[in-house]
Amino acid sequence: MLSIGSVVDGKYKVLNKIGQGGMSVVYLALNERANKTWAIKEIRKDGVQDFATVRQGLIAETNILKSLNHKYLPSIVDVIDDKDTFLIVMDYIQGKSLNTVLKESLEHEGLPIFVEDVISWGKQLCDVLYYLHTRPQPIIYRDMKPANVMLKPDGEICVVDFGTARVFKTGNTEDTTCLGTPGYAAPEQYGGNGQTRPQTDIYNLGATLHHLITGRNPAATPFNFPKITQCRPTLLEETPRDLRGKLLGLEMIIDKCTQYNIEDRYQSCVELKYDLEHPEELGMPYRKTLKKKFYSFVGCAAMAVVLGGVSLFGLGMENSTTKSGYDYYLSSAQTAQNDEKIELYRSAIALNPTREEAYLDMLDMMLSDNDFSTDEDVYLTTVLNSRDNGRDRDNRTYLQANRSGYIEFSYQLGLAYYYSVGSNGDKSSAVGWFQNVIDADMDDLDMGENDEYKEAWQARAQILGRISEYYKNQIGVTNKAGDAEVSYADYWNDLMALFDSDAIGKDNEITDLRLYSEIVTQIYNRTMDFKNEAGISQEDMEQALTDIQARIDAMSIDGNAQAMELAADIENNIGLARKNITAAFAVDSTSGGSQSTEEGGGE
Repeated sequence: MLSIGSVVDGKYKVLNKIGQGGMSVVYLALNERANKTWAIKEIRKDGVQDFATVRQGLIAETNILKSLNHKYLPSIVDVIDDKDTFLIVMDYIQGKSLNTVLKESLEHEGLPIFVEDVISWGKQLCDVLYYLHTRPQPIIYRDMKPANVMLKPDGEICVVDFGTARVFKTGNTEDTTCLGTPGYAAPEQYGGNGQTRPQTDIYNLGATLHHLITGRNPAATPFNFPKITQCRPTLLEETPRDLRGKLLGLEMIIDKCTQYNIEDRYQSCVELKYDLEHPEELGMPYRKTLKKKFYSFVGCAAMAVVLGGVSLFGLGMENSTTKSGYDYYLSSAQTAQNDEKIELYRSAIALNPTREEAYLDMLDMMLSDNDFSTDEDVYLTTVLNSRDNGRDRDNRTYLQANRSGYIEFSYQLGLAYYYSVGSNGDKSSAVGWFQNVIDADMDDLDMGENDEYKEAWQARAQILGRISEYYKNQIGVTNKAGDAEVSYADYWNDLMALFDSDAIGKDNEITDLRLYSEIVTQIYNRTMDFKNEAGISQEDMEQALTDIQARIDAMSIDGNAQAMELAADIENNIGLARKNITAAFAVDSTSGGSQSTEEGGGE
């Protein structure tokens, strides 16, 4: 064991022991030179029967953590592997494990963890698990439990101990080893039951939340998670009345997380987090209110039809009710606040995932601030991938069956990815959506009131799709032969073709303004590249800006707040771009003047 006061690797002074597990001891150490405290995890090689396996897990843990950067994960700064011990130097996380917090609550209060705390920690754990699951090589944590989650003094959590984590491998049918903690481990973590995957972590998280809210350790009875209000009969009584809806919603969430079959669980942490953010909507009081409101609407609609002398029976009652409910959600959203709007659109999609209006309205609402944020991107993707009301296919598959609606949605979502910096700043995400539009047989599609735009949409999608591909291939980057696969000259020509295309003026003002904004931004950001790599003249760049300003001046956007804000931003950026261009070409002008003087002096 390390001795208190000793110095490790010539720089880490051991201050005291702060924890001990089955195979390891954790010390608090100080880097005196940097005046920063670290935690040192020591695993001694003696006394460990199969150290080779343990070492493999430790190396996996350090390699995984070194590649990660998230506020709910510790950072590793050093690994020291000598003949007697294996040492990992990592962030010192102040606080207590959730296991300790639960024990103290049961001892001092006689109660498990408060429902709002459980939900808050659950949302934070969803964030970090989603981060792990969406790495270029997805990481499955596999050992979520209260003992592996630290609660810091500021109320935020930190997930520790990555010894059982693994990279998810597409095509694997099962894992080579059974790892995890009995009780919290999912069925597929036991040999022969399939490969662990993101839904495995969702099961582990559900087991963790169940333990925290009930105080019942699941280790004694694996795969058995009674409803939390049955497991702890006094739980409803112990919960304030105004929070009981949340508690009942949490009960349903945990029940779905801990389903034996993978396909019956939440399919992503984003989907799970959404329900954790709205648990009261899953509880009975909310559902009764919604049902009452819905059936009241349906009843009024039916009465109106009867009074008009039309029978509902010949129209097909189920289809009529579905349509009425869908339209009810859409019309309610028109006067709702943004946070309510998105829930109403989501409800409409759950009712009828084939119709395009709710998807388009939801996207339009997300873009109302002229940006498409990462959170909005993730949420919309989750909606598309969800299987609502026990359906055997996801919402996107249903929408694809509506060819006209799917093509319009593909075009609008492609534009959102292309023009917005918020959705991970990645224009290449637009490629697939634009390709749907490019591949469509427009002659075969009836786009309704948008039918006059369909050819323009396809023309614009072809150019924007090509430019989006440039971002995948990296503009100006040379290949092994020394050639640029995508040159700045190509990029400039396509930007200008986009500006001059027939699509301009055949769409709405917002779409045209976003296009102008993109061109101005690229001229500003890439002035030197266009000048030096593509040979674009100062006059050509200035003329492009002048033409864009003229187009904006000719637009009728008074009273359209969103369009006016966009136009003002573009005009401001035009001014900045002009200054950039002047500065870039002034360098040549100055150096040219010096050369003349020297030549003149020599005559």
